[in-house]
Amino acid sequence: MNLTVLRTYALQLEEVAKLELAELARSLQNTVERMAMLESQARADADRYLSQVREGSTVTQVYTQFDAMDQAIAARKGMEQAHAAQQAQWATKRDELLEAMQYRKKLDLLGARAVQEQRRRQDKQDQQLLDERAWRRSSLRTGERA
Repeated sequence: MNLTVLRTYALQLEEVAKLELAELARSLQNTVERMAMLESQARADADRYLSQVREGSTVTQVYTQFDAMDQAIAARKGMEQAHAAQQAQWATKRDELLEAMQYRKKLDLLGARAVQEQRRRQDKQDQQLLDERAWRRSSLRTGERA
């Protein structure tokens, strides 16, 4: 197969992996921001609960606050699980990108070696032509002297 075609394919793989990695990074950042928001909201709910308890609250209000806090904890745990899954996906995609970059670099190296080999062959062929011309000229001059 043509090295240029393989290199083009490798570049496409690399670009796709870069785009997917960037998308996963944005998603990961959004999850971190949502986790921070949930954490802030949980602190505000806890402060509100404490102030209501100090002021004197009914059993219904206390249970309502406990339910809200339980839901916040469950949401936080869900976000932590999503965050861990996204981190794993990001790490996998990063490894794919590194692999694609290494593959492209190998193809670049092969291409450079092929160009170098072609130059070497061309130089050798040029030298052979020069040697042949020099030999012919020297044969003609030798023949003229005789």
